[in-house]
Amino acid sequence: MGAAVRYPVEWIDRFRLADGSWITLRPVLPQDDVQEGEFVAHGLTRESRYLRFLVGLTMLPEALVQSFTHVDYHEHFALIAESFIGGKQTQVGDARFVRDSDSPEAAELGIAVADAWHRFGIGGRLLCLLVAAARAQGVMRLYGDVLRDNAPMLALARAHGFGTQQHPNDATLVRVRRLLATQTTPELVAVCE
Repeated sequence: MGAAVRYPVEWIDRFRLADGSWITLRPVLPQDDVQEGEFVAHGLTRESRYLRFLVGLTMLPEALVQSFTHVDYHEHFALIAESFIGGKQTQVGDARFVRDSDSPEAAELGIAVADAWHRFGIGGRLLCLLVAAARAQGVMRLYGDVLRDNAPMLALARAHGFGTQQHPNDATLVRVRRLLATQTTPELVAVCE
């Protein structure tokens, strides 16, 4: 039996949108598996799923849902964004990093926001908190592969200090990357406000 994994409450954040809606950002839990699957299948359009996963998906395969929700918060760290919609908490965003197995000081990131929730600042807040969590856990380099025509994601990455370069193996992709300072304090959350 493996050691218990501590839930990182220090990465919970809550903020109010201009329209008065509250958004909660928090680390994912195993019991979020159903809402994670619903978020991808129903919160993202076919185009948004393609932009996020770089393949055509209608839904996340069950093995990927489990992988996305059963994380250790160190090698694989994931945040979800939720809002209270129709009487229940509904997932409206997802951001994560996964450390490289051969270079653990580097991690690949992924981020998605439900189409109906674009342009409210949720993606920026998720990315900011994800960068802070990565930095606090000793990640030195954060990177991601973005389709060249995904202008909103490229703009978001640039706005949060990521540089861009041509992907070394695929002309349709741009690699976004950022070197992280080695601060390790959870107070970095305040930077996102």
